[in-house]
Amino acid sequence: MNKILLALGCALLCLSFTHAPFVTTTTTIDDDHTTRALFEAVTFVASPIVYDNFGEDAGAGLGREEQSVRDTLPPLQDRKRDFITDPNANPIDLRDPAGVSREVEYDPETGTYIVRERLGAFDFRPPTVLTFEEYTQYREQQQKDKYFKQLAGVGNPEDAISIGDPLADIEIDADAISNLFGGTEISIQPQGGVDLSFGVNYQYQDNPFIVEQFRRNTIFDFDMDINMNVVGQIGDKLKLNTNYNTGATFNFDNQINLDYNSEAFGEDDILRNIEAGDVSLPLRGTLIEGAQSLFGLKTELQFGHLRLTAIASQQRSQRENVTVEGGSQLAEFEVYADSYDENRHFFLSHYTRGEYENALQNLPQINSLFHAENIEVWITNDRNEVFEVRDILAFADLAVGNDEDLTNPGQVQMIQDDRYRQICPTGVQLPDNGANDLYGKLVNAGEGVRDIDRAVSTLQSARFGLRQIQDFEKVSARKLTSREYTVHPELGFVSLNINVQPDQVVAVSYRYKYNGEIFRVGELSVNTDNSSTDTTNFSNQILITKMLKSSTQRVGEPLWDLMMKNVYSLGAYQVNEEDFRLDIQYEDPGEGFKRFLPVPISPGPNQDPRDGVPLIRAFNLDRLNTQNDPQADGIFRLRTGHHDQPDDGPGLLPRSGTLR
Repeated sequence: MNKILLALGCALLCLSFTHAPFVTTTTTIDDDHTTRALFEAVTFVASPIVYDNFGEDAGAGLGREEQSVRDTLPPLQDRKRDFITDPNANPIDLRDPAGVSREVEYDPETGTYIVRERLGAFDFRPPTVLTFEEYTQYREQQQKDKYFKQLAGVGNPEDAISIGDPLADIEIDADAISNLFGGTEISIQPQGGVDLSFGVNYQYQDNPFIVEQFRRNTIFDFDMDINMNVVGQIGDKLKLNTNYNTGATFNFDNQINLDYNSEAFGEDDILRNIEAGDVSLPLRGTLIEGAQSLFGLKTELQFGHLRLTAIASQQRSQRENVTVEGGSQLAEFEVYADSYDENRHFFLSHYTRGEYENALQNLPQINSLFHAENIEVWITNDRNEVFEVRDILAFADLAVGNDEDLTNPGQVQMIQDDRYRQICPTGVQLPDNGANDLYGKLVNAGEGVRDIDRAVSTLQSARFGLRQIQDFEKVSARKLTSREYTVHPELGFVSLNINVQPDQVVAVSYRYKYNGEIFRVGELSVNTDNSSTDTTNFSNQILITKMLKSSTQRVGEPLWDLMMKNVYSLGAYQVNEEDFRLDIQYEDPGEGFKRFLPVPISPGPNQDPRDGVPLIRAFNLDRLNTQNDPQADGIFRLRTGHHDQPDDGPGLLPRSGTLR
């Protein structure tokens, strides 16, 4: 048995040296090349690897797969040119021995440099020629490398360069520092603390109504609480006070102040005081009041008996006068025309937007045959709610009855149905799912539109040609409760009582009556009249709705007109009719405020053709008297109440404090 094992071992040893060629190289130049040749001659092979540094025939007789395998170390190759233009960068290659000399000679006749490498008196490499620019570039790079090696301490320690201390040669007079700061003592006294909290919040909801990729949420939680008070001082003149608290209620609680005061150290100094950071400007007189909560630079100078104070700052406070009469506080509001209540009030359709002014012609009666009965408001589910959550498709052109109101007129065609026009006295086509062919194509498209995963691709196909965000939105939405919105059934607009983010989608589905007939827009999640076209019977399928706001609003699209821009927030609550007063005044330069225009104006339909018409009537805001009769009496009448009550009027000021 031992003989058999010995024979196998010898056979394996012979196989291991089969692919290891032994190369013999002779040289008579120097010891360095002899050493390199011996290094190349010894090759250890643990696997069939071919080293191609022996020539092109080193892998002869081996397969193509074996010839593609190369050594991880770079091959040892000799230079073909001089040591300047072709330096040897191989880290494992041995350098030339000391017997080899390198010389660079200048040839004045040709103006070039001749590079020679000699072994004694013989040139063992052919000389090469360098131009003046090439040699100058070589010397510049050589001196740079030598200098940085000396700075780093690489090479000969005696050649190392020490830059020393750059401030050692600067002499500072201690008396000058003492005169400038009132001493040389530096004091820093910090108080408070810094609390840092790190955490990871992982949440998983096994809810089939939520898309799979949104069921797992991982949020990195980072919280920082800083409450620091630092008092620093240099001498007796310069002081620094810093107070920073992340939990402060107001921004002016965080202050930083740099104070340089030389008033107590001399009477002849021109520079008396310098303040930077949070400064104040108190004035002794009562004609002009000083300002507080200033952030900037303040300087006090003195020239004899003249004292000059200069300040350049930004005011971070606002002065307000509060007037209290009879236990009530009176305040003034400034409301600009472009500061309307954005993304909260929407018309249900372009029809209700066009009939809004006509319905309010004869207040307090609303002239409208439109009456919304059932409505569902949907908004993007950003709260991870699990109840009343559905995947919806919101379409901008759903139930649109006029060509000029279509977002994509090339893909949506109007349906000429006299039923919608004959029932409407103005001849405008009423909003309904059958007003155009979009809803019919969606219903007849099959499961591709209703499927959660294929809905977007199906709508973007050539069959529909709809554009996401602009023509439709597919989101996971939650249905708002009755406390989160109010709707005016006759005027046809909805007001949201929640804040809507710019990237959220708002959609509605409703049913309304017009002159006794029922019309539908979108699909309701709850079937109220047992109609198969009013809702889908599958809870896991997508619901088709009417889009009021997309995730990216574009002012050039017809959908932008559905957002109401005549509602303004006053920031006041619990406003009642008895205490509310609205008036319009004209500021006449030099003569104060006037309730009348100083020039004649053209009379309106309910105005007298004479001068001195009150501005409240000129702007058509004085339309009712104290008995709510349609007669002007010079006073604006406030209409309050919930919009879902038909006898509350136009809802000019709901109880939430918005002015319409």
